[in-house]
Amino acid sequence: MENRKILKAATGLGGGIGHEGDTCGALTGGILSLGLYHRDNDCNRLWSDCIEYYRRFNTRHGSSKCRDITGIKFKEGYDIRRFLLKGMKCLRLVYTSIESIFDIVEVVERKFPSKGAYQLRPPFDIKKFHCAGTVLSHIESRLNLNIGPISRIARGFSGGIAFQGDICGAFMGGVLALGIMYGTDLRRSQHSRFFKAGLVAMKEGSRVFQNEHLHPSFKTSLRVGMFYKKFVSQFGSTDCIDILGKVSRSKNRDSCEEVARSAAQLALDLMSVKTLDWGQTLSLDYQLSL
Repeated sequence: MENRKILKAATGLGGGIGHEGDTCGALTGGILSLGLYHRDNDCNRLWSDCIEYYRRFNTRHGSSKCRDITGIKFKEGYDIRRFLLKGMKCLRLVYTSIESIFDIVEVVERKFPSKGAYQLRPPFDIKKFHCAGTVLSHIESRLNLNIGPISRIARGFSGGIAFQGDICGAFMGGVLALGIMYGTDLRRSQHSRFFKAGLVAMKEGSRVFQNEHLHPSFKTSLRVGMFYKKFVSQFGSTDCIDILGKVSRSKNRDSCEEVARSAAQLALDLMSVKTLDWGQTLSLDYQLSL
């Protein structure tokens, strides 16, 4: 049951988070995997392995961002066709990422990260505040939603993946919550649904993602995509280092807590909308802006 919930939570990570081309799903999925492996360990060991995985991933692929690695913009025109015709690159990337994670966790003793390994210093006590966990806890308190172990497993996203300044931990908390609410264990999905979605994508291009009934994962990815746009509209970026850059200029010590509260509310707003379908994305965007 625990593993199934984790897989549901990860539903929206594909295509660079809701097919937005941001941080690669193989990278964020790997961070979740390391969080699961180290769920009972001290944070220092978790962050050490996350930093090593992040470093290897960027060295191998030249970037952490899906759009840079694939050269594809899933939600623009018919770029999705190129992905379907040349999708083996992503499969190879996933397999090499899995191998990398096994290599990392097999090192029994790894030195704790030095201060130089951290790309930023967040304005909060890391022992008392956990970005993604704060968002997940807030959502759990508002809804009858059993977050379970996800909060502890998501510790690796603190500070933008072990304080590397990448994808914001609070944002990731919202993405994972939407996955828990709407996601699916893709191992249980019929292969015919994948095939049908692929055929529609070849014909309709990026519009395929607007139909949440076409594939089990689209209900999540459509909402995650909306969450992404609202978050960027409010904070200017999904990268922790960019958000904290604005924070340091504003000299607001409670800024990360405020980002977490805002992220939780944005996710909750999307959870209040029961159905999204063709052509409704713009009307939803209008509703959420009121």
